[in-house]
Amino acid sequence: MRFLRSAWIMVLVTLGFLLTAELLARAFLWRPGPVIAAAPSAPAVVYGFSAGGYGDLQPNLRLVVPLYDIRPYYLQTNSAGLRNTEELNPDESVIRILAVGDSFTFGAYVHNQETWPSRLEDRLNVLLAPGAQVQVLNAGIPGYTLEDEIAYLRDKGLALQPDVVIVGFYTNDIFDHYPALRQRLSRAVILAQAAATQTASPLRQFLQDNVALYALFNQWRAGQQVEQAVEQVAPQVENFQQIYMDMTFLETQRSEYQTYWQVYAGRFAELVRLLQEHNIPLVLIAFPDVAQLGMPEVFGPIPQQFLAQLTSDAGIPYLDLLPVLRDGGDIEETYLMYYDARRSFDPNALEMTGRGYSGDGHPSAFGYLLAARALADFLLANQLVP
Repeated sequence: MRFLRSAWIMVLVTLGFLLTAELLARAFLWRPGPVIAAAPSAPAVVYGFSAGGYGDLQPNLRLVVPLYDIRPYYLQTNSAGLRNTEELNPDESVIRILAVGDSFTFGAYVHNQETWPSRLEDRLNVLLAPGAQVQVLNAGIPGYTLEDEIAYLRDKGLALQPDVVIVGFYTNDIFDHYPALRQRLSRAVILAQAAATQTASPLRQFLQDNVALYALFNQWRAGQQVEQAVEQVAPQVENFQQIYMDMTFLETQRSEYQTYWQVYAGRFAELVRLLQEHNIPLVLIAFPDVAQLGMPEVFGPIPQQFLAQLTSDAGIPYLDLLPVLRDGGDIEETYLMYYDARRSFDPNALEMTGRGYSGDGHPSAFGYLLAARALADFLLANQLVP
């Protein structure tokens, strides 16, 4: 009898705890809302992180991502599945800029308000002519390269009817066409996996729509999917880092590597044609590898020079962020890198760890701020915004 009483007490305590957690989740964390469907003229979007939204991320995410212990960050998406704190502004007078790219556009390891698209929006709204307003939509996804970004634009992005599209380039975008990466990180693969895992039974759908704790757990799990895929690739590709360095900086003229540069050039021409067909201006911005700042004698501006020629031939505005980040501060200020004087210095090392650094090669919040300021000035100088 005493055992049954203790068991009932445990059950009641557990139920009370869950009820309290559910009420708190509903009050402070859960923001249910409809997913904005694609425009009627666009193909029906029935797959992806957002089944019917304009972005590839799950809608209405609100979670802290602890993937990188040194720098957990707050991830929020709007009801369209874009990494924006605000909803889409329906006012047709608002200048709509669509930012697409990989983790450097998404803003890995920084909070929503610290990404370059968010900083760019803030900066432009300070500098614009009186009465003008801009909204910058962040459609960046970790692991995407130009092939994926074109697919996204055709599938969803063009339905947003942006006034300007900004494509963020990082130096691994050419290497990301490597077959081993395409098999794990391509948009088609990721969306197919998402579609397979998002088929919900009536019970699961009911829980998703009505139980905040269940919905938040699913949001947290979905928010990890792309980044976990990125983290899992490197150990499974033999000589991953060396192939990237050789292809991008050290042995770019090798015939097998030139193939990937040519693929990127072909994809870029396809992107230019696509946006020209819709009369949408295109801007390309290029983030440098942190090694280009720390070891410029080894890692020269080969990717930046390639892009300069590519954009010049196509008549596309191009902003090289290498001088911006190089002149804006030291590595510890502009990137998520940390210098440790106790580490041994190896002048022959081809990685920043040999130069005493540890951390991550993504920009810091300050690095993104520098990039956004330079980009705002560049857009105004090129009369891409009034």
